[in-house]
Amino acid sequence: MEGHSFEGKKYWVIRIDTGEDVLISVKKFIKEKNIKQGLVVMGYGTFAKVGLHWVIHNQWPPGNHYDEWEGGIELMSMNGIIVDGEPHIHFTASTSAGAFGGHMEEGCICYVLVEIGIVELEGPEMKREFVDIARDTDGKPVKRPRLVFS
Repeated sequence: MEGHSFEGKKYWVIRIDTGEDVLISVKKFIKEKNIKQGLVVMGYGTFAKVGLHWVIHNQWPPGNHYDEWEGGIELMSMNGIIVDGEPHIHFTASTSAGAFGGHMEEGCICYVLVEIGIVELEGPEMKREFVDIARDTDGKPVKRPRLVFS
């Protein structure tokens, strides 16, 4: 385990408009503002459609399930990290059938509104490196991303 302290450089509030893809819009905003590292500290609103994935077991390599569906969907919260200009966002949402969550994929379409808070960070540079953590059934290395600070 390792951690470092950072300073909040700028605090951004983003408005996503009806019909826009949330993840595509966030990526575009990050690129336009040249945000290299930061935190997605909040998000709420409504989706007309969602696209997400989650892991489905705890063996190596991990198994992912991808899904998408439409309907009246409340975005209850979202959070994540921006490393080297790339966001990694998770969210929790609900329908009349109950709550669900996972890793945000493209395909989360804003219905009425989505508003997001991002804190741009100053401090050590964060990067992702891939490290071997196991071997698959054929003996090949299984890698996972690991956050590193420099």
